[in-house]
Amino acid sequence: MQLSTGPSLQEYTKVFLAFCDETRLKVLDLLKEGEKSATALQELIGIGQSTLSHHMKVLVESGVISARKLGKWTYYSICESGGEYASRLIQFLTAQTGETGETAETTPLATPITYQRRTTNMGKFKIVADSSCDLPREYLAEHDIELMPFPLMLNDVEYNTNETNQMSSKEFYDALRNGDMGKTSLINTEAFLTSYKKYAEANEDAIYIILSSGLSGTYQAALLALDEVKESHPNCKIFPVDSISATSLCNLLIKKAVQKREEGLSAQETAAVLDETKKRVFGFFTVDDLMFLHRGGRLSKLSAVGGSLLSIKPVLNILPDGKLEPKEKVRGRQAALKNLVTQFTRSIDPNSPPETVCIAHTDCEADAQKLAALVKEAAPTVGEVIQCMMSPVIGAHVGPGAVAIVFEGAITRAEFEETYYKK
Repeated sequence: MQLSTGPSLQEYTKVFLAFCDETRLKVLDLLKEGEKSATALQELIGIGQSTLSHHMKVLVESGVISARKLGKWTYYSICESGGEYASRLIQFLTAQTGETGETAETTPLATPITYQRRTTNMGKFKIVADSSCDLPREYLAEHDIELMPFPLMLNDVEYNTNETNQMSSKEFYDALRNGDMGKTSLINTEAFLTSYKKYAEANEDAIYIILSSGLSGTYQAALLALDEVKESHPNCKIFPVDSISATSLCNLLIKKAVQKREEGLSAQETAAVLDETKKRVFGFFTVDDLMFLHRGGRLSKLSAVGGSLLSIKPVLNILPDGKLEPKEKVRGRQAALKNLVTQFTRSIDPNSPPETVCIAHTDCEADAQKLAALVKEAAPTVGEVIQCMMSPVIGAHVGPGAVAIVFEGAITRAEFEETYYKK
């Protein structure tokens, strides 16, 4: 068979060698549905990183697929000419061996003749968050984000944290100041199961970004529900993400998920990005009333009473495992705010500060504004500094007067702890 145009016989041979491996055929079969990350291909095929790298190198060098870098991640797709090469190669081999078209169609090589990029389920997944994330409802509606409510109790009366006509955050904090008792409970397995089934039955992919497993049993409930729903829907693409975060730290991850969805990443790929990003999302807190930390089991009664008498203000860090722990103790509110800025500057690259810093507070706007000014003074080139009020879901445990600084740092939480708090 003579081909007057197109790739040379040598190029056909290279492509043929690229196809002659079961793993590479699986790779190509997956990539014909759309772009995939290296991480996603590893999981879908069930091979190690080094093995995948070897096969991808062969395919890239053969001109069948292309690779692109996005931060630390590599994404692969079929080249525009890849499908044409494969089709011509099959025709060439069929002619050389005298096989008929029917015979050729029964061989593995004939299966992926036409390759088209898939848009279905790429960048079209659902994002679900819980009501601890403190994102404005306008943002949730604009970006089609579903909110799962945490049960909230005030003096044994339950309030729905998704209902806009229920108690406002301001009213809740005023009630705590007047001595009322607030508490929350986890989102249970049944609630997750109901939500999962909705998306599984609609064959819709979904990511669930969940309050830290170090602070709540909600993530464990989400995993139990996933095991159950997969019994009836084994192919569902639902990905619970342990945020190892709370309040505005979660909303940074949610915004990252929105960004990746808009860039066209799949739910699985976005979940992998979040699992890396969350390690570098920091939250440093200080509180005004130590008794709330005592009630939450993070401070002894003696320390709470003594600290209050001496005007001791703890600075708490969210640890690598998502737990909250006092790390610094200073005297006075202003010293605590300055210490939050110290923790901030330790965590960032001064030559490339975060694009967004969030100051979250539990009804202490004046202190939030002071902290924002201190941040801008310490890092003049920092991007946007925004302020938001924490929802009662977290506020019930830290009390009114808590303030936090939240951002994506240049190092991981684990590296931060190793550098500054190694015992």
